[in-house]
Amino acid sequence: MQNGFPYLDILIFGVIAIFLIFRLKNILGTKTDFEDNGLKEKKQPKQYSNIVSLKTSKNNSVNEEIDKIIKVDSNFDMINFLDGSKTFFEMVLKSFVSGNLDNVKDFIKPSVLKSFKGAIDDRNKENETLIIDLISVEKNNIVSSVITKSSIKINVVFETLQITALMDKNEKIIDGDTEKEILVKDEWIFEKKIKDQNPNWTLIETKSF
Repeated sequence: MQNGFPYLDILIFGVIAIFLIFRLKNILGTKTDFEDNGLKEKKQPKQYSNIVSLKTSKNNSVNEEIDKIIKVDSNFDMINFLDGSKTFFEMVLKSFVSGNLDNVKDFIKPSVLKSFKGAIDDRNKENETLIIDLISVEKNNIVSSVITKSSIKINVVFETLQITALMDKNEKIIDGDTEKEILVKDEWIFEKKIKDQNPNWTLIETKSF
C-alpha cells in the first residue's frame, strides 16, 4: 500500500496543516473581551486653560455673547478678564488660608465677605489650621453670563489641583490629606455695574461642587 501511494502521507499532513492554519487565523482574528468592553487604549483630547463655553437660554455662540458684553462695556476683554479672575482666585484662596482678607475685601460683596470671615472666626475659635496648597489651575472657564439694564454678571468655573487639610490645635489632621492631590471645582460669579465708572469686578457669589 505504501509503495503504491508514496505521496499519501505528505498529502494527509498537508491537509492537516492547512486546517490548523485556518483555525489559527480565525482565533487571531476574533475580538477579545478587552476590546468589547471598551478597554482598548484611546487617545484623550488635550485640556486647555481659558477655554470659554458660554451657555445661554438662546444657545448663542461665544462670539455673540461676548459681543453683547462689549456693547454695554466697550473695555471688556475676555482674555484679560479670565487672567484677572484667575489671579483674584489665587489671592482670595491665600487670604482665606492666612485669615487676613484685607487685600481682597474691597472686591467682594459684603455678604460673601461676611461668610468668609465667619468661617475664619470659627476656625480660630477652635485653634484649627487650614492648609491649602494650590498646585495648578487646570481650567478657568466662563460658563454663562447675564446682562441686565444695570449690570453684567459672569459665571466662571475654576478646576484646580490642590492639597487640602484641616488640622486641630494638636496639629492632628481632622479633614483632608497633606500628601494627596485632589481636583476641586468651584464656580464664582462676578458682577460689574454698567454705569459705574469703577472698572473692577466684584465677587458676588461662590459655590463648590
